[in-house]
Amino acid sequence: MKTGSKWQKTGYLWITVSGISAVLFTGFMLLDTNTEIQAGQGSGSTTQSLSAQTKTTYKPGDTLNLEAGIPLHTQVIGNKMPVDLMGIQYYTSSNEKIKVQAVRGEWIQFQDYNRGELWIPAWYASKESRSLKTVTPQTFSLRPGSKLYLAPGSTTSWTPSPTLTDQALIVAATKDWYGVSIAPRVWNKESFTYRPALLWVKAQAVEQQAIVADGWFQQDASQSALAVRHLTDITLNKKTTSKQVKQWLGEPDWKENSANLNDTGYTMSIGQTWRYERADAQFLVTFNKNGKLARTRWNIPQDDRNHVVTDWSFSRSDEYEFTTKITGKSLPITLPWKPIWTNQGDINYTFLKAATDDVLLMKGDDGGFSGFHYESSMYALDRHSGKKLWEINAGYGRQQVEVDAGRQYVTMYTDYDPDKKEYVDRIRHLQLKSGDVVWEYAPKQKFRLNGITAAKNVVVVSSPVVEGSSNSWLTVLDSANGKTLWTRKLSTGYQLLNKGSDDPYVMYWEKNQLVAADPLSGRTVWSIKVGKPTVDHPENNSYFDGIYRLDPFASTQPERWMLLRDQWALLDLNTGKKLAQFPARNGQQFEVLSDGKLLIRENKKGDIYGDYADFTTTLYDAKSGTKRWTQKGKIERGFVEDDQLYVVKNGYPAALAYGTGETRWNTQNTISSLRYPTNQGSYVVIEDQLLLPMGEDLLVMDKNNGTLIGRVHDVVMATPEHRDRDAKNGTMNRFGNEVYIGSSNGRFSIYDANDLHTDISR
Repeated sequence: MKTGSKWQKTGYLWITVSGISAVLFTGFMLLDTNTEIQAGQGSGSTTQSLSAQTKTTYKPGDTLNLEAGIPLHTQVIGNKMPVDLMGIQYYTSSNEKIKVQAVRGEWIQFQDYNRGELWIPAWYASKESRSLKTVTPQTFSLRPGSKLYLAPGSTTSWTPSPTLTDQALIVAATKDWYGVSIAPRVWNKESFTYRPALLWVKAQAVEQQAIVADGWFQQDASQSALAVRHLTDITLNKKTTSKQVKQWLGEPDWKENSANLNDTGYTMSIGQTWRYERADAQFLVTFNKNGKLARTRWNIPQDDRNHVVTDWSFSRSDEYEFTTKITGKSLPITLPWKPIWTNQGDINYTFLKAATDDVLLMKGDDGGFSGFHYESSMYALDRHSGKKLWEINAGYGRQQVEVDAGRQYVTMYTDYDPDKKEYVDRIRHLQLKSGDVVWEYAPKQKFRLNGITAAKNVVVVSSPVVEGSSNSWLTVLDSANGKTLWTRKLSTGYQLLNKGSDDPYVMYWEKNQLVAADPLSGRTVWSIKVGKPTVDHPENNSYFDGIYRLDPFASTQPERWMLLRDQWALLDLNTGKKLAQFPARNGQQFEVLSDGKLLIRENKKGDIYGDYADFTTTLYDAKSGTKRWTQKGKIERGFVEDDQLYVVKNGYPAALAYGTGETRWNTQNTISSLRYPTNQGSYVVIEDQLLLPMGEDLLVMDKNNGTLIGRVHDVVMATPEHRDRDAKNGTMNRFGNEVYIGSSNGRFSIYDANDLHTDISR
């Protein structure tokens, strides 16, 4: 009797076929010995040879019922086609009704709106197929001279190689036939996931059978990761319970809060994700609140079998909950880091906006893009306990928030009331700690405002002169009581330039003049004659993450880079004096580093988009007017520490010599295979550890050489579209030994930096 351990050594693979379980096996080819069926298309009825007992006639126009679990082919297959190159993408996942379009030999063709032209062996539409049952996966051996058939009773057959039964499993049965499946030679290619071929053997050809034992993913288990991958695919479905998964796979290595299982627009639902981790693969199983399986995910490093470069995860055709992600050469292991406290919010993304000694001001956002955005909110947390103090939900409307210079109050503008389900402009000045409304400003006009901003001790309201007008009224309110201090009518083309309450003056551009006005009186303090900008401001692009990295714990400096016609000028906001300048060009983006120097990115095509090869990046010392170095590629998210500059270079974490720009290490192809990887947030350094949110994980790297140490336990990341500035500034921040980390599943936590060092060094 062949044992399970012998079978395990041969390295078989499995995959779900939605009702009919199928096993995949690798490293063999089936010999072509029979004649390929002819490819003439029948226009009338055709008699199908389905089995020795049954003959059924089908013709175009017939309506047939198909059971779940039938392999769907994109073309007619004969035995000249290697069975591991059949290119199957779909199986029926539920009972389907089809209309016959054509008949060819023993094949039926039908059309599907989403999946296109498809073919099935006619046996799967016969009454004989109703006796088909799935069976517990079993190893087996074959009698000499046995064959594999396209379907029970088919005239198309293959002679298997001698190693077939070392790599295959019986997964289905019907009367005197057993169903066996065969792995695709390539699982994933470009955007496609290929499925196994399901073939059949006569029952009398099988000599011995043995059931595969449980405990597939225990650390001491002998199965290969690919074998476990397919064992899970054959057994797991939406009805599977956590109890069953524990029985089949064993205890997980880690249990974590899941990502939000609901789409935007629905109440958040957080389940539990079990992580099974090995060096050669990781398997994530997510259960809903009722303990039923909701999602699975395989993380697999690149190898000869899965050598693909893609910007997306692969999913199993129509079953998007079952995915595979091909990564780089390394998989991040999970690192324990227990938070001091965690607040579970009720909207996906959590961004830290501002902080005081006692209060954290937070922004919640569902991350939905375009018509899929339903809600965002502003709320406050107790900094010591994480308890929510108050919250205002803005629905899918606009929200703007300005914190006063003393950080005791916050002014919030919303234009939609989710309770009334109507657009209503409201400006509320709140006590930051309690959320109590101190004053509220009611706009006189019935049409919607342009928005608000702030300067020292004032709130600035911008509103069209009439509905649809491109000129505006500025109404400047005393932030202490909401009373109007002064108003000003601005002509078409004006620009309001304030960034917050740290600005000493109300600043705007109008009629070829940049004006800084006294906040209390409106009197002009200084002005600069300058024409309209000749290039577009990079911050008008919602994908640009901003010129500055804003610190939620600190006030901004009284100097700012402003676009003055065809020049970028660093202005002293108190005096209007130019401290530095350099030419502005289209396709140019730049960021200010912590020491004041600039990383300037230029695109040779004059565009902000394009391949990384289109970009060069320059380190520029604006105050001395000198270029320190220029490197090829797109370099961003810079973090300076001593003589090292940590960056995201061409999408990947990297470290540069600050003095020369020379790359000291680069993680490209070691932590991800994506051409355009996504990251959310900015770098944080903890001793020798470098932290950066990337993809779904908060990664931890060795800052000295870029080695991937692991990922932080129970932190779920993602990349919300058009929230790049929120992500850059508010996802992850450090203040002393406190590290503040947001997420994409509504959680926000504070950690002790010393605890991460202790856990990693164990």
